[in-house]
Amino acid sequence: MKRSIKIALCLFTLVCFIGLATGTSIAGKLKLSVAGAGVGKSSYIQAAALADYVSKNSEKIDLTAQTTRGFVQNTRLVNSGETELGFSSTTIIYPALRGVEKFKEGKCENLRGIIYAGDSVHYWVTLKNRNIKSIKDFEDKRINMGDPGSNTKYIAEVTLDSYGILDKVHKSSLNTPGSAQALLDGKIDAWCIAGHPPASAVIEVFSSKKGAQILGLDENMFGPILDKYKPFGRTVLPKSTYAGMEKDVPVIGYSAFLMAHKKVPDWVVYEILVKITTPEAEKRLVSVSPKWEALKDPDLPRLHAMSQIGLKLHPAAEKFWKEKGIKIPANISTLK
Repeated sequence: MKRSIKIALCLFTLVCFIGLATGTSIAGKLKLSVAGAGVGKSSYIQAAALADYVSKNSEKIDLTAQTTRGFVQNTRLVNSGETELGFSSTTIIYPALRGVEKFKEGKCENLRGIIYAGDSVHYWVTLKNRNIKSIKDFEDKRINMGDPGSNTKYIAEVTLDSYGILDKVHKSSLNTPGSAQALLDGKIDAWCIAGHPPASAVIEVFSSKKGAQILGLDENMFGPILDKYKPFGRTVLPKSTYAGMEKDVPVIGYSAFLMAHKKVPDWVVYEILVKITTPEAEKRLVSVSPKWEALKDPDLPRLHAMSQIGLKLHPAAEKFWKEKGIKIPANISTLK
């Protein structure tokens, strides 16, 4: 009897271990995570919308949105396999694939693209009474750079380094809501934000009636920055973005993508694409996250942008887009 009990316990433990190792829940769904960003940030909301929709509409996948410090961390998490799926941007994926800048520890060779996930912009918020007319006026000022490990902080560092003042500002690393409050309380002079506008924290600053002001790049800085950092592009933050803006602001823009680790099963990636590329899914996802307006892009899935940075497609994504009649650039193809 004792021997039978021991055998039963061993079998039970083995079954539990297998369930954990495969990520399968008791309900029979495969449990997966998708890395977004900090709570309240546009990429976390986008990840949460994706996770909720897929989990409710797939009989095979239970997807959970994961809070992270941002795209730099997301890229490392997906590359290592600690997280199966995640959002990142051209600005981060490009150096990650080459093992440079933030990724000098080695090339991230396990990243695979799935679908375009929207465009974002990077800009700075200050108050008129700070007497800051340009980024070059940040010298000796208190500047919040963004969360450690975030795309926001990365672009902030690139920008200030290009201006030659990276080591000449007093830096802090507050989150987005904290940045807005610190600016209004007089604890910082400016802060930066990256994502799909409008941002609720920036709306809060404009609503304060304290003279909010948006800063982008000076005209003479676009050339040097865009020549050196290929993933960036020039775009405009329209004055209609925030009530109180007085003019359109030229800013840095970039594209985001949903990625997977290369060993994520083909059926998982294919199932996600099938579920989210329907009119019903588009309507629901956009209602939660404006970044999912990307699903309406006539150039979906933006494979040319993946090709420009060298992000290879996940085989299941390549199969899916081929079936849609989309030509696959040779340098990102992974199907034999």
